[in-house]
Amino acid sequence: MILSRRTALVGAGAAALTPSLGRAAEPTAWLNRPKVWTATGSGLSLRAESGSDFWRKTLSEGRNLDSGHFYFREIVGDFISTVTVEADYGADADQTGLMVRVDAETWMKSGIEWLSGQPHAASVFTRDWSDGSVTRLEGWTGPVTLRVTRRGPILTCGYGRTGQALFDARLGYLPMGRSVQLGLTACAPFGPGFEARFSDWAVSSA
Repeated sequence: MILSRRTALVGAGAAALTPSLGRAAEPTAWLNRPKVWTATGSGLSLRAESGSDFWRKTLSEGRNLDSGHFYFREIVGDFISTVTVEADYGADADQTGLMVRVDAETWMKSGIEWLSGQPHAASVFTRDWSDGSVTRLEGWTGPVTLRVTRRGPILTCGYGRTGQALFDARLGYLPMGRSVQLGLTACAPFGPGFEARFSDWAVSSA
């Protein structure tokens, strides 16, 4: 399949108009399960623990951090996944989001990161080395809906206030086989930890 940048963005935009997505099936595993968590249907509540993070090499003296919390299921083929998240962020880099993972060296996370007392749309694509992209969400409070769309090796990251149209903030390449791990993530790299609440997690074919 030949995929253009325009096709990917238009396709992701059209997905926002889809009236119904299937609820995510019960995830099969935890990576770095937190001490405190509760799962109910398509929702998840947890306390992100201090020092948890996913990051590799860049500006970290070559260190590889793979201690973030990740609640996932295996997904085959292209997909659209959405979730609504709300959290009691407090420290810089407190973060929640959706994650697509191949292995410890190849993954993407996209969601909300707390920086300088404000929420930011943040995404990290890791192909051995992690990159990072943040956009301040001026005046945003309360729940935020996140979306990740996979089309072949391309992932598109979307954000929106609950009940409003989502906007796509990033498009990126990630080398992936047919099957990947898809799920919910929360990290507290520098602070004491925080409470995070995910609801209405949904997955459908793209």
